[in-house]
Amino acid sequence: MKRTYFLLFFACACACIRAHPKQEIRAVWLTVNYGLDWPEKPFQNVQDIVRQQYELDQILDKLGKSHINTIFIQTRMGGNVIYPSKIESRSEYIRSPYATADYDPLAYMVNACHKRGMECHAWFVVYPFGREKSKHSGIMKNNKNGVKTLKKELYLDPGYPGTTSYLTGIIREIVSSYDIDGIHFDYIRYPNNANFPDQDTYSRYGSGKNKADWRRENINRFVYTAYDAIKSLKPWVQVSSSVVGMYKNIPENARKHWTAYHSVFQDPIDWLSKGKHDFIVPMMYYSDNLFFPFVQDWMAKSTGRYIVPGLGLFQMNEKEAAWDEETLLEQMQYSRNKHTAGNAFFRAQSLMENQKGILDKMNTRFYTCPALLPALTWLSNKVPSSPSLIRAEKSNKYLQLKWDKVFQKENQAIYYNIYRAETIPVDIENSENLVAMRIMENHYEISIDHSKETGYYYVVTSYDRYHNESRASAPAYFVTGNFEK
Repeated sequence: MKRTYFLLFFACACACIRAHPKQEIRAVWLTVNYGLDWPEKPFQNVQDIVRQQYELDQILDKLGKSHINTIFIQTRMGGNVIYPSKIESRSEYIRSPYATADYDPLAYMVNACHKRGMECHAWFVVYPFGREKSKHSGIMKNNKNGVKTLKKELYLDPGYPGTTSYLTGIIREIVSSYDIDGIHFDYIRYPNNANFPDQDTYSRYGSGKNKADWRRENINRFVYTAYDAIKSLKPWVQVSSSVVGMYKNIPENARKHWTAYHSVFQDPIDWLSKGKHDFIVPMMYYSDNLFFPFVQDWMAKSTGRYIVPGLGLFQMNEKEAAWDEETLLEQMQYSRNKHTAGNAFFRAQSLMENQKGILDKMNTRFYTCPALLPALTWLSNKVPSSPSLIRAEKSNKYLQLKWDKVFQKENQAIYYNIYRAETIPVDIENSENLVAMRIMENHYEISIDHSKETGYYYVVTSYDRYHNESRASAPAYFVTGNFEK
């Protein structure tokens, strides 16, 4: 039996307060481009592959200890990808051109996340296509109509009809080949430049429409097509996007700002209202009156889908805005106060460096306990059956929990969550009682503190890909203590 070394949260080990939500998205962007977060260098041989995997395990272990539950792994960058694709070439930041060995980094990442109870979302950069001299593969590389150049940077033209079908092909490849939990779009916008060279495309396909409206329609068409393609393959795979932090200018703020709708022709509120996104992640890399009223504006327009404010940890850097840690902690508190679905953090290395003690303070004030993910009830609200016949037994010096498997229709995956308390009924709404989450098997071994003799009741719930959770199983009782007695 696979053994998981997991210390129970006894007494002071988990000083949660009931005000902490049981369900919350706690996401981190893990950047591959330029080796910013991972890997330290591209792999060339077997030793490099082992080192890449070790580096990744170390990152995920540290994030897991802070109860991060969602990883946005950069999967497609500017015209290249991290996995072996039949459409685009492999990123030079993940694999050396002179590699003598090979492996699939995305497959490893998905498995590594799932083993730790985390979700893995494929972060997909949409329209940027690298620099003029970049090496590309794929049917778009020599397409002068579909690829435009702006300041020596290449972009797929959203208005060119072939662009959407080309991108959808890559999306289908990822969703079909990997057990990912979501596709997370980035740079799903026009460059912030009125001189984007698409006049020829507009003249051919604009049909006399206002050019700004036409550009928004082009992006909307991609969103609708991509969402429907993903759901047709695996309806539980979530669709999200990182979008400009301000949707439109608002009356509470007199200044004109860089906005999603007017500056880069994004209309994420349209995507939410038409049911073509499951959540959005506004990049809220601002402070004070450029943060708080705009979070409230997003929530007012969310139409029942999830808003996850993205927070800019990099702004603490002295070369950036030199924020103190309280600026970010206040933003986390405001996000909770306004009932957003959680927060996302840019980026992983900025979090793990613990600059100004931000990670320690997040752990102490906000992430003292694990959190499940919010239910995707618009995709499915069917609650799975509860596990039955839970058994708690001694296994050497470990507590071994076993229960009968729960089966779903169409062989959809079922996961399990474990709770414990000293009294019954075990309150599964209290995150303080959550011991382990998103367990893939119907058994679990727990290393326990047996320095004192205490009885605990254990219950198990089942948990589906839509984050629907069952009622608790019947409890199993086990007394901790000195096993040698």
